[in-house]
Amino acid sequence: GVLLEVAQRIQNISTPYTIRFILFGAEEIGLEGSKYYAGQMEEADIQNTVAMINLDALIAGDIAYVYGNAGKAGDLRDWALEYAKERNLDLQTQPGTKPEYPPGTTGDFSDHAPFKALGIPYAYFESTNWMLGNQDGYTQVSPDYGKDGKIWHTQYDTLEYIDATFPGRIRERLALFVIVLEGILTEYQ
Repeated sequence: GVLLEVAQRIQNISTPYTIRFILFGAEEIGLEGSKYYAGQMEEADIQNTVAMINLDALIAGDIAYVYGNAGKAGDLRDWALEYAKERNLDLQTQPGTKPEYPPGTTGDFSDHAPFKALGIPYAYFESTNWMLGNQDGYTQVSPDYGKDGKIWHTQYDTLEYIDATFPGRIRERLALFVIVLEGILTEYQ
């Protein structure tokens, strides 16, 4: 929904870059769609790609996050955080409480990973809660909800459950991600 909304909003706007909206399949069984796409990219395509923006699990978790490459290479993440702050949007990045996840990054378990492996910068949007459970982003909410704090891949992973349990979260999160993604696609230099 976020991708379609942003595509509609910017369809008649001149953007600083060529934008490709791609919906990858088979992420849950090994990133098959994104691996295939990235594997077909020619060297010129790789060099001409400014960034890959990944949308994954946007509504269930307690906190809206953006991740990116480690260190200075994470300027797209940092830009998104500043853009959100200027608009009073509650967007954060993970704090780096575990050594295997440096601040502002995430693991290579979503569709950004094949692009990152090619040296393409990424921004990755998600809702979860890095302060819960094993502090690895897999526990999205308090253990009182879902299945021990997990919504995704459980019987609780429905719009009805999320809306009834966390009123207003769906609309708020989708609006936040639409605003920030639209900003990146039309203003990021």
